[in-house]
Amino acid sequence: MNDEPYVEELRLLLAQGEPFAPKAARLRPLLPRIVQRLAAGAPRKVIVEQLNRAGLDISLHDLAKQLYQHRKARRAGEVNTVQPSPPGLPPAAPDAAVRGQPNRIENPADLRKIRSMEVDLDALRREGEAMRRQARHAKAGTDPTPSPAFPNRSTPQE
Repeated sequence: MNDEPYVEELRLLLAQGEPFAPKAARLRPLLPRIVQRLAAGAPRKVIVEQLNRAGLDISLHDLAKQLYQHRKARRAGEVNTVQPSPPGLPPAAPDAAVRGQPNRIENPADLRKIRSMEVDLDALRREGEAMRRQARHAKAGTDPTPSPAFPNRSTPQE
């Protein structure tokens, strides 16, 4: 396999950085390209050999460690980036049966909110009945409209 184009590309990228920087700092700008090559199926051993020929003396262990840190930082960046909701849409309304429930449990304060949240047991019962009724009708293939004998069962009592 002719890998000289990759070695030249690595040399050019290395030449753009600081020549006396630590190995990790010199490797950092190359990591996105290395990740692409790994995704394309290139073995790590071959990439290490190419990096060595390009002028960066690095071991397989050092590359694996830097790839781990790079991916970890990328995941942390993806998790912390919050997509803003469009300004025209109102926030989603919480469930009628359970009020005060946090979306995610991230800290002890969220657990305290869960312990002190207000639960409307009647509304929860009605929601459960409606869900079971819909499942029964979906399984039977019938119309889920209420029967006239039980008019109050399908409509929530307020």
